[in-house]
Amino acid sequence: MSLQDAAKETVDYLLFVDEAPIVGDVRGSVPFADTFAAGGPRDRKGRTLRQLDLQRRLMRYPCSYMIYAPQFDALPREAKEAIYERRWQILSGREENTNYQRLTMDDRRAIIEILRDTKKDLPSYFK
Repeated sequence: MSLQDAAKETVDYLLFVDEAPIVGDVRGSVPFADTFAAGGPRDRKGRTLRQLDLQRRLMRYPCSYMIYAPQFDALPREAKEAIYERRWQILSGREENTNYQRLTMDDRRAIIEILRDTKKDLPSYFK
């Protein structure tokens, strides 16, 4: 598998591309949701990638909080660059594949803003 193929697969995973929609409300514990959300960094608007939705989809912002994991930070530079580049292609709207239509412009903009405020090693084109 090429680096670009691996980056595409990883980014699709991180953006929940194959996520099944939630049919009906999922009920859970408010204390759990609050505690879970508190475990992640917040942007200047108070948003975090760890916020649950549980009505339309699992997460409020369709981008995995695993981008903050030490394992992600430990990836080789070339792999991280390929992942960031692919993610930018999708979030910026340059990628027009129908697989990404469910990512609304509001979702994309929010994810970019959250990452700008919370992920220190973003490439300059994210800023």
